[in-house]
Amino acid sequence: MILLGKLSKDFWLFGSFFYLYYFIWAVCTTFFSLWLTNKMGLTSTEAGIVFSAVAIAAMCFQPFFGIISDKLGFKKNLMWVFIALLVFIAPFFIYIFPFLLQSNIFLGAIIGGAYLGACFNGGCGAIEAYIEKVSRVKSFEYGQVRMFGSLGAATAVFITGRLFSTDPNLLYWISSLAAVVLAIVFALTKITNNNEMKKTEIQEATSKKSILETFKNRKFWFLIIYVVGVGCIYEVFDQQFPVYFTQFFSSPSEGAGVFGNLLTIQTFMEACVMIIAPFFIIKIGAKNALIYCGCIMSIRIIGSGFADDAVVIILLKLMHALEVPILLVAIFKYINEHFNAELSATIYLIAFQFSKQVGATFLSAIAGNMYDTVGFKDAYLLLGFIALFFTIISVFTLSGSSRIRKNPSITETA
Repeated sequence: MILLGKLSKDFWLFGSFFYLYYFIWAVCTTFFSLWLTNKMGLTSTEAGIVFSAVAIAAMCFQPFFGIISDKLGFKKNLMWVFIALLVFIAPFFIYIFPFLLQSNIFLGAIIGGAYLGACFNGGCGAIEAYIEKVSRVKSFEYGQVRMFGSLGAATAVFITGRLFSTDPNLLYWISSLAAVVLAIVFALTKITNNNEMKKTEIQEATSKKSILETFKNRKFWFLIIYVVGVGCIYEVFDQQFPVYFTQFFSSPSEGAGVFGNLLTIQTFMEACVMIIAPFFIIKIGAKNALIYCGCIMSIRIIGSGFADDAVVIILLKLMHALEVPILLVAIFKYINEHFNAELSATIYLIAFQFSKQVGATFLSAIAGNMYDTVGFKDAYLLLGFIALFFTIISVFTLSGSSRIRKNPSITETA
């Protein structure tokens, strides 16, 4: 393990970058569904349209940002675009987005989806890929740097829960200020295009030529079935969960305050679980870890449909911390076990992030309509049993641990 005293300047700078980026993301999205329904007066169906627009935008941006990022290599141009967008968070949320939503829900959803999709859902993959690439040539551990993001999110939800019910606009000004600090931090980083970096770029460009072979691998498609049938369903469930959560309290403001405190506790719980996650996954295997996550997600969704008091819904919310860290580690472990390790980032982007966005594109609006027509409880029961069904299917379709081969995507064809 790397000692803190020996960590480089780059470690702390990019750790600060992750902290600020995920702080901004959490501030803007933690109570986004409540902001849409309570502050903007949208129905759950209209909020679902906005979430679908964000998912569509992210789905379109991800491959585009990936191509641009590959062409730029270690150049900072694309990163500066993301930072510039983040600086304008406050003007967008306070003046532009509300006007668009109240003028025309579809126009607001399209422009808002494009902006948020570029800043967060679509841009995060390119940002993480860039920093991971830098970590390999700057000799610092990417996983350790990424943990700063969890701390940033925990700080954000702690602040958000206290300020959202009083003055949400203040949160957006804080986000813009944090983006300015983020720009300063990034300006301090020095990325020189030395021979080692050029070698890394060539290796990555070469490895991407074999990605088409992965599409012939049945394991790849079985993994996507799990991600869409379980992970995507869970993500759609969680989008408007804050709205449902506040219904268990005497007022939306009280519910928002409790939810903010709960998110802070949950985030720190996630950090604790992240410490033991690798040992847990080594013990039971990557496949069983994914099945475990599917069971936790299904129980939480179905349980939310049956919940009848605040204590139960709080406990169900905290179950999130028992699943997310395991899933984040297990998905990479599973990919490295069954696919070409050189393509792990690309496979993660396509099979996990991209496929979830595709699923969310169609399901967000449908789920929002269900909340308005049949109610949250019945909608959650349906979503929960769908997730449980695909979890059971994945017991038979996901592959168990095996020896890591250099390129199983060529031999394991459907």
